[in-house]
Amino acid sequence: MPHVHAPGLVLRLDPLALAKNGAQYTGDDQIPWPRQLYFVCIDSSATEALWVPLFPGPGPGRKGIASTAKTGNARWTKYTSFYDITQLCRIGHKTAQIAANAAFDDSTPKAPNRMAIAQMPSRAEFPMDDSFHPLSGNASID
Repeated sequence: MPHVHAPGLVLRLDPLALAKNGAQYTGDDQIPWPRQLYFVCIDSSATEALWVPLFPGPGPGRKGIASTAKTGNARWTKYTSFYDITQLCRIGHKTAQIAANAAFDDSTPKAPNRMAIAQMPSRAEFPMDDSFHPLSGNASID
């Protein structure tokens, strides 16, 4: 049974699988993304969701996630996470499922990785909807 893609859910996703399956994003095409990256869902509809990529280290313009905001398995909770306010993804639910399988996401619907709603990034921090473009054009992924 797949996860219910709702705000606060955290999945480890494969950016290459996202790119190959039609995901869109905002931000700079030159920012390198690791092959497996955690993402937090900040908004969801019946067919797609908005996901924020969470980077393992600090960088220019990145904001940290408090360790107290994280629950789930140790692979997610044990390490630091940062987000970039220029990076937001629009991902179809089926695409998220494919990318989670490709990244060997080890959370389950009964034991999901989560971020506390009160400490999640706000949609207002990120670029407007007209800023989305295909992830497949990101030179550091494909």
